[in-house]
Amino acid sequence: MRRSYVAAEDSAVLRNAISAYSGESCLEIGAGNGGNLIEASASFLRTAGTDLVRPDLTDWQGQGVDFVLTDLAACFRDGTFDLVFFNPPYLETENVEDIATDGGKSPGATLSFLREALRAVKPDGRVLMLVGGTSLGKELAEACREFGFAAKPAGSKHMFYEELTLYEVSNDAWSSRSSSRNTLQ
Repeated sequence: MRRSYVAAEDSAVLRNAISAYSGESCLEIGAGNGGNLIEASASFLRTAGTDLVRPDLTDWQGQGVDFVLTDLAACFRDGTFDLVFFNPPYLETENVEDIATDGGKSPGATLSFLREALRAVKPDGRVLMLVGGTSLGKELAEACREFGFAAKPAGSKHMFYEELTLYEVSNDAWSSRSSSRNTLQ
């Protein structure tokens, strides 16, 4: 039986970052137990989360949040959300044994999440992605360019044995509207 991803320190990093955004609609791809959705629902009129596994916790219920069992953002139309955010399974592993954390040998899982986020975000929207490591990587940068977006680091945090980097992706990644945060809480 698959269990949903239980929020950890990386989830808290993403949760702190999304609190700086607001708008009509947002989506978390791979929402796990839904903890980030509660934070997002305070600043967005409509908040949705997706995952392949039903959440074990129910804290997000009653918060005006929708949770959809689907792969990535497959059930949503193109250009729907003001903000799409995600913390994909990015740990490099030989074999994917736990879909909640294992990303495999390449950035395949992160790339899949990013492509869906770029498809689902509005042209003037933002994508936030929290990934392991300090480099965006050629494949992820190219995916952004394919959709007419660019990514810039919005902060980083060293945690135990890994470096986490938050990227903000937008049509105008270097605009003054973009987040200028350098250190995450």
